[in-house]
Amino acid sequence: MEALIALATFVTVTLTAYGLFYRQAENDPMDSRLGGLRYVRPGKQEVPDPEAAFKARVVAPMVKALSAKANGVLPSTMSERLESAMKQAGLNMKTGQLILIVGITAGLVPLLAVLYMAAIGKTGQMLLITYGVAAGFGIYGPRVWIMGRIKRRQKEIWRALPDAFDLITASVEAGLGIDAAFSRVIEKVKGPFAEELTRTMREITMGRTRRDAFLDMADRTGVEELRSLVNSIVQAEQMGISIGSVIRVQTGVMRVKRKQKAEEAAFKAPIKMVFPLVLFIFPAILIVIGGPAIIQMKGAF
Repeated sequence: MEALIALATFVTVTLTAYGLFYRQAENDPMDSRLGGLRYVRPGKQEVPDPEAAFKARVVAPMVKALSAKANGVLPSTMSERLESAMKQAGLNMKTGQLILIVGITAGLVPLLAVLYMAAIGKTGQMLLITYGVAAGFGIYGPRVWIMGRIKRRQKEIWRALPDAFDLITASVEAGLGIDAAFSRVIEKVKGPFAEELTRTMREITMGRTRRDAFLDMADRTGVEELRSLVNSIVQAEQMGISIGSVIRVQTGVMRVKRKQKAEEAAFKAPIKMVFPLVLFIFPAILIVIGGPAIIQMKGAF
């Protein structure tokens, strides 16, 4: 078991050092040859404030540097998927920071758990089980946490859509423009949908096209109903169709889908209740009903 601890320590330290000091090779050999002959104006370096807190002076720059190094470890496709998942979860976090967290939970925490178990006298199979459980929790724990946040956030956005777009329809039919109608929704609606809509309207104000901003909002949320609604609004704006009527139709379809999902959940409820009944309620009923009879039979015999 000492060999296992030594091997885990060696692998963790080696991978950490490789991730920190690895640098990608130059693509063009000519650029690498001429690199020393080119003049590069030195950039302005920020001097840390000595009066600032320890977190701002030491911890934050160290985490930023480590996350920048860790961001280059994963392939670009996996990094893009992680970035999309963090956007859908509403996390203001870089991909490198998430990789750093997973590296700590999957590499350092299992090693500390094994060392603790060895210190209290556990050996052999118990150390192996501890390492496996801690490593599995460190690898899959952040994934489960992010997926849970994505589901909760998408559910909150899905619940807010019909009422929000009813307000947009009423505002547009009352004579307001589409941007003013969305700003009206931001004032009345709270939650993740209002946050995403606020960001979208800010991007439009800064000069981004409404089509790109709305489609980016649909990608960030990952809600299919919102994506369908955004596509309908974009097509209606391009073809000159009344946006109010399009939103009214899409909102009606959304309410029908909500009703269907509620009916589906109601049909699934009796099946889901079978397991708690069999495991918890029926044994208690049998004990209450049959317990006195068993006691009387025991006294009779």
